[in-house]
Amino acid sequence: MPSLLTSPRKRRRALWVALPLVVSGVVAAVVFSIPNTTPGSGKPTKDEGPAQLATNTTVRLKPADRVAIDKLLAKFVPAAVGRQSATLAWALAGPELKAASTLAQWKKGVSPVPAFPVKEKTFTGWPTMDVERNQVTLSLIVHPVKGKESLGDYTFAIEAIRSHKKWLVNRLYTIAINHPPRGGLREFGPADVAAQGQGRTPPAKQPSLSRSWFLPVLFGMVAVLGAPFLIGGFFFVRSRRRRRRLAAESLPTLPSSLRSR
Repeated sequence: MPSLLTSPRKRRRALWVALPLVVSGVVAAVVFSIPNTTPGSGKPTKDEGPAQLATNTTVRLKPADRVAIDKLLAKFVPAAVGRQSATLAWALAGPELKAASTLAQWKKGVSPVPAFPVKEKTFTGWPTMDVERNQVTLSLIVHPVKGKESLGDYTFAIEAIRSHKKWLVNRLYTIAINHPPRGGLREFGPADVAAQGQGRTPPAKQPSLSRSWFLPVLFGMVAVLGAPFLIGGFFFVRSRRRRRRLAAESLPTLPSSLRSR
């Protein structure tokens, strides 16, 4: 290292070699700073081991709670779904149903609860979808009144919560419509919506920018930026040597008297 620093020729050569490397490093840093927007394939990149089964965290629904929810549904469904009493439906609704509406709106028929002419008066034997300590999600199928059979049967998902030792309906939405058999269509639900989308032409992929296309550009930029330095350095060193050689050849020989001095 000391010999490299003390030699002007070696310092110049080291400079000409270092300049292209510096330029290459700057260009490479710019390339890798460009975000890679190529979408991944979704395939696992490593062995993730055997699949883990979900743990059943639900608890058993007590008979007393089922009876209390039966009574709740017997009041709420005709009042809210059947639009018989907005005041009673509001009193039995949970905070989620009341969050985006008011009692005045419910009285005008504007309610997050779907309207349906329910034939049943009592609701028992419903299956549970999820049971927690103070929350029960159940599935309830209802049938239309006489003369409205063309509407079909509706299946609701209902979330009942216990608040201050009282059960309330916190959520109610339609999950399936079972139409009377005609034209081959019998039931419509979320699964049918997903199935209809499978036959459509997939959307065209958006063009993405990756780093692979920039590698030829990188080498080209390095060649273009580095070539002038290499060529210029070569001719600079060559010209200096030539000037020194010509200067040494053109100098006259000193007289002997001057050489003795």
